[in-house]
Amino acid sequence: MDSSGLKYKSMEQLLSQSSLTEQQTRMYEQKSLDVIFKSMKSMITHAEKARGDLEEQYRLLILAGELANVMRKKATFSVWSRDTANASLFKANYEKIVEDASKLQSVLKIKYESAQVRQDKKDRAAAYEAEKRAVPTSAPATMRSLRPFIAPRELIRRVEVGDETKKGETKKSALIFDLRQNQSDAIFYDRSEMITVIQVPYDLIDSTLTFQTLRTNLAVTQRTLLARLSNSDYVVLMDDDNPELVNNSPAPKTKMSFLFKALTLYNHSERPKERPMFMEGGFKLWKDQYPMYTKNEQPLSARSLPSDDLDQVIVAYHKYYSEVADIRYPDLMLNPIRNELPPGQPSSPPKQPIIPPRPQIPPEPLQEPPKPGMGVYPTPTIPQRPTLPPFFERPGPPIFNTGTTEAISKPLPPQPAPVFPVPDRTSKPTTFPERSTDQPPTLLDPRQNGGGDIKRPPLLDRGTKPTNTTISKENEIPIVSIYEQMTMAIERSIDERTKSRGPGGPGTVGLHNMGNTCFMSATLQCLFQTPGLPEVFTRRAFVSKVNTESRLGSKGVVSAGFASLVDTIWIGKYAAIRPARFLQLFADEVYRALNDGRQHDASEFQIFLLDALHEDTNQAKRIGFEQNYRGGNSIRDEAKDFLRKHYQFSSSPVSRNLGSISVSEIRCLTCGESSATFEENTIVSVELKSITSCSLDTCLRSHFSPTKLEGDSCWNCPKCKQPRASTRTSKLWQPPPVLIIHLKRFVLYNGDYEKNTAAVTFEHARLDIRPYLHEAATTDKPFYKLYATTLHNGRLNSGHYTAVASHLKNDKWHRYDDETVRACDKFDVDPSLAYILFYKRC
Repeated sequence: MDSSGLKYKSMEQLLSQSSLTEQQTRMYEQKSLDVIFKSMKSMITHAEKARGDLEEQYRLLILAGELANVMRKKATFSVWSRDTANASLFKANYEKIVEDASKLQSVLKIKYESAQVRQDKKDRAAAYEAEKRAVPTSAPATMRSLRPFIAPRELIRRVEVGDETKKGETKKSALIFDLRQNQSDAIFYDRSEMITVIQVPYDLIDSTLTFQTLRTNLAVTQRTLLARLSNSDYVVLMDDDNPELVNNSPAPKTKMSFLFKALTLYNHSERPKERPMFMEGGFKLWKDQYPMYTKNEQPLSARSLPSDDLDQVIVAYHKYYSEVADIRYPDLMLNPIRNELPPGQPSSPPKQPIIPPRPQIPPEPLQEPPKPGMGVYPTPTIPQRPTLPPFFERPGPPIFNTGTTEAISKPLPPQPAPVFPVPDRTSKPTTFPERSTDQPPTLLDPRQNGGGDIKRPPLLDRGTKPTNTTISKENEIPIVSIYEQMTMAIERSIDERTKSRGPGGPGTVGLHNMGNTCFMSATLQCLFQTPGLPEVFTRRAFVSKVNTESRLGSKGVVSAGFASLVDTIWIGKYAAIRPARFLQLFADEVYRALNDGRQHDASEFQIFLLDALHEDTNQAKRIGFEQNYRGGNSIRDEAKDFLRKHYQFSSSPVSRNLGSISVSEIRCLTCGESSATFEENTIVSVELKSITSCSLDTCLRSHFSPTKLEGDSCWNCPKCKQPRASTRTSKLWQPPPVLIIHLKRFVLYNGDYEKNTAAVTFEHARLDIRPYLHEAATTDKPFYKLYATTLHNGRLNSGHYTAVASHLKNDKWHRYDDETVRACDKFDVDPSLAYILFYKRC
């Protein structure tokens, strides 16, 4: 008998011990019906006495049922059952057997499944401990060498059934990096957690590529998926055909080689479990063998056929920007009378430029390949432009002002036509500041704006771009229209029963569950209470933060929807709202799988959302730079240089408030040469160090502890000019005002996510982060206090997310469970349910 009190391991094993033997069956067939009936009732009586032993109770009931079947098969049963007393007693006892046995079977099935899960955990924990005793401590950082190729059929077999040649082999997960130049056709596997595909822009891959630059330059839809790199069983690199290999590694100076090194050699955070492999036959073989797992990526837009007013506004908004990008300017070299070129010019006129040419910039010298471990930010090809002052604030009332709800609740005017005309400035809303006088003059006819005589427009300066990234007044109307349409969609979704509950109060509005959407609701409730976010993402402020020229953002669409949601929550007009329209908008703009009706990981959704908001409001010039830092005694000066350059590449209200800067230093154990790389993250993900109980301090110390790199993970020392055993140490350098810590509780195992239910104790009143800071970093304000927690109960695919948060205005704690919000006296949560911890500096 195991610790759960069960003698058997499964229902099949129990049933095998609950049947009459052939000899017993023949013996009872020789007895009279009265004797068999007496034995059947005796079995039922003994089953009732065995209520503390579910297996024995079930076994006796099954035996009683078999005796009843023996009676029914006897030829004399019809005569015996003519007696009314016999018939009624037999029927009553038989029904009792069926009912009680059915209930016990359901309970026992659950118990056997739970016992199997616990046993699997113990077995893996024992195997892990045995591996740690047998292998040096650097083993987790060392990748085992695998054969270079894996065929599509083998990959699918491993994912769907496991390795049939190995006993007990489980299903595997795979992360595929698609680096083809033409990605119009792509891999599409229904269970994206089993086969995840990241499409890497072809032009991004060059000799300067590192994991950090890969992450910062991927689209938001792909960036968050990189977090699966360290958890996937297989990492596969795929081109159109077989790549050229030299000694089982990609040939030097190829795209495949650059990406391979970025994932292994120049990667200091999310390292793969195994050495990456290559898709045999490339995408061509995959498409030939699995056309059902292939789709055409061209018709991506879900908004090609708008379904409501919000869709129409968004389609027109995107169309507006695409048309602006295609504006063609007149060729000023042509004779305006005869359409001829001036003397001395070529006979064939040059093609008209799509955008005004900028002053020529002298070509930059070719960059040398980065030293191993050096992070590189490649310079994007977008135009360089001055940036908005980092702390510019647009005027507006306080977010917590509950005296007026006019901006949200009053009926909104009819929306403009899908194609936005140039507005009449005399009727422009006064809620936004007027255009500054230093803006470049417009070419519009003055009479359109109430002007007098026609004046000659100034000549167009074709050598300059707009002087800043502030959104123009013409562009404010369409983006505010998205905000207003989202607000009306939220209003329309509220039913009469919810309205009858009255107001919920500012910041304490529930979110209805629309079917497996608690992962979004719990995350949003924590973000609504996050200092800095509600002040920025409000109707009067978010427009001034949007960078419509960003290639990686949604040009403010996601920010407009989020701001509408934030304002609705903080106005508190209703007890609960239905955020279905926001989820649809976010899924269409960022990651469609989130709106498939299934449960998703709250931490992934949070990273997707914060990345989208960051890229929407990133006002930096995105000037690329290379991290040629060596660490050691010069780390402080190098950190200043990094931060100065980094804020020209990435600077948004989200990153300034939630972005933590960490530094990773690698040191060669042979010659002492070192390298330092800085990176920014909005969430710190830590492994749990036990399956029973541990502390947050233990997890953080392990996360920021030194790791030895050896074997396939050796550092390619630039001084020794060959791979050397090294140490890698990662520490916090600049902690953010808001520190978010994610406890990695879920691991994909045998096709399903398995949860680590260890009880993690953590400080909620005063968290001291000095043990995790770099020794050269400043230690000003190292204390944090907890203000919110995302909780998870059950399994990932069948569990439930809730949140506990301190009100941003009055510090009172509330529990958020979908549409239900309840006040609580103090912070009190089960440490085995805590999943994401939100801390603010105190």
